[in-house]
Amino acid sequence: MSINVVFLAYRDWSIKVFPAIQKHPNVNRCLLCTTNDELRKLNLADFDLLITCGWSEEIGEAVSDRILIIGVHCAELDRYSYGSPLQNQIIDGVRYTKHRIFKFTYDKNSKRAHTHSREYSHEVTLDLSGSMEDILYQMTATSITLFSMFLDDYPKVTWKTWAEETIVRPKRIPSDSRLTKEDLLHMNTEELYNFFRCLEDPYPNGYIEDDKGQLFIRNVVFKRK
Repeated sequence: MSINVVFLAYRDWSIKVFPAIQKHPNVNRCLLCTTNDELRKLNLADFDLLITCGWSEEIGEAVSDRILIIGVHCAELDRYSYGSPLQNQIIDGVRYTKHRIFKFTYDKNSKRAHTHSREYSHEVTLDLSGSMEDILYQMTATSITLFSMFLDDYPKVTWKTWAEETIVRPKRIPSDSRLTKEDLLHMNTEELYNFFRCLEDPYPNGYIEDDKGQLFIRNVVFKRK
């Protein structure tokens, strides 16, 4: 089956996935959009599937009602479904998690097309060790694998549901990147490493603040005893 695909991405690691989707044998046409404005100008009737990769902006009912939308979610537990999944898992000490294809649904109560549909099709293991550069490099590779598996099976895709939790790890905001001297007294070296490495570029870098100023940590290395 040959299908027409819109690929929605703006992050460096996710745009690198696009050429593999273009070349997939079941894809007739694949168009890259990097903004919602570009997406809204399209005639979605000309496309069969909207793939989002690393997308964090709202899409809206006008789009979600007209086309199947899928994305990739980098967490196994539902508590990490609400934003900043990489950062929250690393800070919580998670080493291995799942990278999976999920289906967008529209929440008519909050009027959002969001990531908590909890329906997923394909998944692979994601290793959260190393620098943020290492992790994002791996996510490019696992996203290519996941979307390729999905396109191999489409439209005969089997959907499963991940378990809902009452625990919620909220989306982080830039001020969460701040540590005080008092915070440092209560954290061991591994906790500090996890905190600063999950906030390496392209994320708001972790920093220490006192009455003299702010010290930003762009890269960090940890050696275990």
